[in-house]
Amino acid sequence: MFVPERRSSDVVREMSAAHRVYPDGVCAHSRGSGELSEMRSESYNAHGLRELPRGCLSAMIVLVSGATGYPRDADVGHLVVPKQWNDPATLDLQPGRWAMDNGAFSGFDAGAFVRMLEAYAPYRGELFVTAPDVVADAAATRALWPFWSLLIRGIGRAPAFVAQDGLSPEQVPWTELGALFIGGSTAYKESADVRTLCGIAKSKGIWVHWGRVNGKRRYELALKSGCDSIDGTGFSMFPDTNIPKIADWERQIQEQPELLL
Repeated sequence: MFVPERRSSDVVREMSAAHRVYPDGVCAHSRGSGELSEMRSESYNAHGLRELPRGCLSAMIVLVSGATGYPRDADVGHLVVPKQWNDPATLDLQPGRWAMDNGAFSGFDAGAFVRMLEAYAPYRGELFVTAPDVVADAAATRALWPFWSLLIRGIGRAPAFVAQDGLSPEQVPWTELGALFIGGSTAYKESADVRTLCGIAKSKGIWVHWGRVNGKRRYELALKSGCDSIDGTGFSMFPDTNIPKIADWERQIQEQPELLL
């Protein structure tokens, strides 16, 4: 079995630290790593939403499908999905700027998932590999976790546990996961339960990813909940149109009154 010199969970924690906020309001990921010791903790309001100092924009990485040719940079990375059959050698995968999903939202295919893991075996530095889950069903998702998380960790990857409807904080396998993936129904994603989970994950230094972010409201919720990365079909299918909208959303978020839920 191939054992990487550097665990992907180490990358996760370094990248998580690099997205906190400096006292002067500048995002840490825009500075050199030597200045990270100057960071302060993130602050949250009474609604559990992260308070963003002015000037702290692009605080999340957008992970888009490898099937699109949109240029990747510091704020745009790859989300590898089973059954897309992208040649990894053509994707220019950068450490801390890509992840592997399980494709469960459109129907999980165990064979395709394992073949994806095999195809990307030589490529390291991913943020996480999403363990198989069942949409909107926390109990069924937890039942899948022991087998699939062990398999993912066994090949030296960092498994992401998907939060689904009905999940309580004490049911999350905090000591076993490399990332927390926010899944679930629309109502669940916008609930206080999700913001609580995000807060706990960030307090533990765990990477938080939010799936199905396709509009400003969901983007704002993810941003203010402390998420580190997001994905959305709109970004992957129409990247030239939708990714540039993020700058406008962030400007509007900075200028608008606080979002109350």
